[in-house]
Amino acid sequence: MPDILVSTSAWLLAAVLMAAAAVKFRDPLGTRRTLGEFGLPRPALLARVLPATEAATALLLVVDPRVGGQCAVALLVAFTTLIVGRLLAGHRDACGCFGTWSNRPLSWRDVARNSALIALGVVAALG
Repeated sequence: MPDILVSTSAWLLAAVLMAAAAVKFRDPLGTRRTLGEFGLPRPALLARVLPATEAATALLLVVDPRVGGQCAVALLVAFTTLIVGRLLAGHRDACGCFGTWSNRPLSWRDVARNSALIALGVVAALG
């Protein structure tokens, strides 16, 4: 796989993850509320751990795209599985994927977006 494709994929995905983390770091109370409304357990803990995990994954994508890509794919598959489960159960509450910045109702567009992000992670991981 061409190096430019691997590095571009890694950097794009890192930028998305860092943006998601930054918005959550900036509004921890809003993040906790959104995670709780989304039905996740221990939202106060997740409001601290989730953005740190996203930021660490973004950094890893820049430092070591292969390993970072693997971590990003695992993280995004987990997120996507959660979103699909919520949609199939009939829930349309906001996911908070980008903190309080993304408060629109959950939809299959979120699954499509995550699928595209997973593809970037796979390209980085296979580099």
